[in-house]
Amino acid sequence: MAISIKKVLLPEMRRLGFVGGGVANFARSSGDHRDFLSIQYWTYGGSFILEFSRIAATWVDPDSGEVPKRVFETDPLLRKRLIDAEQHKDFRGFSFKTFGGEQSRYDQLAASVVALLPQVEAWLESGIKGPNIH
Repeated sequence: MAISIKKVLLPEMRRLGFVGGGVANFARSSGDHRDFLSIQYWTYGGSFILEFSRIAATWVDPDSGEVPKRVFETDPLLRKRLIDAEQHKDFRGFSFKTFGGEQSRYDQLAASVVALLPQVEAWLESGIKGPNIH
C-alpha cells in the first residue's frame, strides 16, 4: 500500500499544498490557519484512514510549528476523518488486506481516496460534511 500512497495519493496531496517530511504527516499553512493531514493505519493492519484538521495560526508554536497535543484531545470537533463509508467495522478504514501482490488493486484504492479529497477540502474550507467524513 505504501508504494501506491507514494505514487498516487501523495502527489495529489502535494498539489493541494500539503507538505511533510515523511509519508504519514502533512501540513499546509495560510495567514490565519494551518491545516494538518495524517495517514493513519489500523493497529491490526490492512486498512488506513486520513485524519485532518484546521487550526488557527495563533495556536501553532512559532518555534516548533506544532500544535499542542491537548488541542486535538480536548476538542474532537477540530478534527475529522476520511473513512470508507461502506465499511461497518469500528475503524472503517480503506481496506487492502485481501489485495496480496496485485499492485494494481493498491493503485486503484489510492486513486479512490484521491477522488474523495474534495470532501476533505470542503470540510476544511466550509465545514461541509460529505458522506465519507466522520
